[in-house]
Amino acid sequence: MIKIAAIAALLILPSLTIAQEAPKKWKDAAELSYVKTTGNSKTSTLSAKNLFNYDWGKTALEVVAGGLGTRSGNTVTAEQYNASEKVSFKLTGKNYAFQKTAWDKNRFAGIKDRYDFGVGVGRHLLNTGNDNLFAEIGGGYIVEDRLGSSNETFGTYRGYGKYIRTLSATANASQDFEYLGNMQDSTGYRMNAETALVASISTHFTLKTSYTWKYSNNPGAGFRKADTMTAMSIIVNY
Repeated sequence: MIKIAAIAALLILPSLTIAQEAPKKWKDAAELSYVKTTGNSKTSTLSAKNLFNYDWGKTALEVVAGGLGTRSGNTVTAEQYNASEKVSFKLTGKNYAFQKTAWDKNRFAGIKDRYDFGVGVGRHLLNTGNDNLFAEIGGGYIVEDRLGSSNETFGTYRGYGKYIRTLSATANASQDFEYLGNMQDSTGYRMNAETALVASISTHFTLKTSYTWKYSNNPGAGFRKADTMTAMSIIVNY
């Protein structure tokens, strides 16, 4: 009986260990930032953002939501909110396809509500120990409820790239760039870019410094083309 129990334990314990060490399928990162903005709104304030990921293996889900709002007395001086979901599907090799739906609101840039529906393909161009580079191309459709000018609905085409450089075991730097073309009006293109430096300070806490630039070549009447945001953030990882 003792021998049988010992053999059973030898067979069961490895499987329990494997189960315990199985990689977690989901990740969540809550981000709290001190933000300084220039452009259509000039202010210093706090903002919040949450990023949730779930990986089924062949399919992955990404959900993002965030907001920034500042009031001076009875006057709102800045207001930005956003939410999006993205589903990615692994294809052959380093390629993947994706579907994305996004909503954002930034009335100080002339946008009461913007709905962005898109699909596309991507590829991991570089994935070494210290360097990671991927790019995406695709198209979609945008519905804009604008302030101070007529609303817009138009087809879009999109190019996106992101490079991540590992600086140490606890730090990395990244640069991304996005171009959104307007199929209805060639002057109605938009560009977005973010430069970031991230450093882990513990298992669950990370510090992030970022500079974000958003450009709309044809904004609504009375609004500036460029907005920038400099942020110091603390990220809680689960």
